[in-house]
Amino acid sequence: MRAAAIAVVVVAGGLAVPTAVADPGEVNLPWPELLPPMAVPASVQPHGVAHCRRASVRCTDDLIARLRRQWRSLDAACDHRALFSLAYLRITQGLRDYPFQDKRWMRYVIGDFSNHYFEYFRDYAAGRPVPAAWQIAYDQAMHGDANGGQDVLLASNAHTQHDLPFIYAEQGMVSPSGRSHKPDHDAVNQVNAGVFDGLEDYYAAHYDPLFTWIDLKPSPLDEISTQEMVKSWREGAWRNAERLINAKTPQERQQVVDSIDETSTIWARFIASFDEPGYRAQRDAYCASHHQAAG
Repeated sequence: MRAAAIAVVVVAGGLAVPTAVADPGEVNLPWPELLPPMAVPASVQPHGVAHCRRASVRCTDDLIARLRRQWRSLDAACDHRALFSLAYLRITQGLRDYPFQDKRWMRYVIGDFSNHYFEYFRDYAAGRPVPAAWQIAYDQAMHGDANGGQDVLLASNAHTQHDLPFIYAEQGMVSPSGRSHKPDHDAVNQVNAGVFDGLEDYYAAHYDPLFTWIDLKPSPLDEISTQEMVKSWREGAWRNAERLINAKTPQERQQVVDSIDETSTIWARFIASFDEPGYRAQRDAYCASHHQAAG
């Protein structure tokens, strides 16, 4: 079962890649950029949300501060949710100064997207209903025997495949003149590529020995495979957002909503199916000992 779980992380992308590169953390195959966006109406435009009423770098700085506080609290407790929280923090730090074409749009998207994340985090803790993909992700993180790679993928699946389409549909997908925001959406893949390798190293040193086994340095296979899966999820999120914003009737829109729920739930069940009985205790002991050593 452990071999299967490793396979989920390492070969999910299904790619044949070179055995070594100078900087595996920066590899980004730009295939999404070759896929043109569909036409969507310009009637939906970006707008202020909680924690970002007016787009500025302060919105992102506030989010970084809140994510850092969350991660430090989870990290101190060896809470399995700390892994995704740290990934979210580092990706947001990378997004802060990235030269997007429309930084205003991206600030609102980042703020709106993170609001959904924190909302579902609070709702689950309070016992309130959350989307099925998030329910599975948090059930595994809090009670299951998933490895660290599964925990990160489960949360990534829920946030990307379930949440992201609704954010784009809420904030708009084209400028008032009709210029697509897809190049900025695709650019996030480059930011992700820049943090994946460092995250894997940190996870291996602090949270889960699994990451020392799946890290194939100097080959970038493990990072590329995971990144390609996430990129496919992100491309699907963009297409589902197009379907949402182009829906002509409430019934048509509901069909899209149902398909988003179903797809993200199927993925969550698949990723969670590779847990290994008893592995939670191993992870917790490893985390506790390595945090003591670090202290």
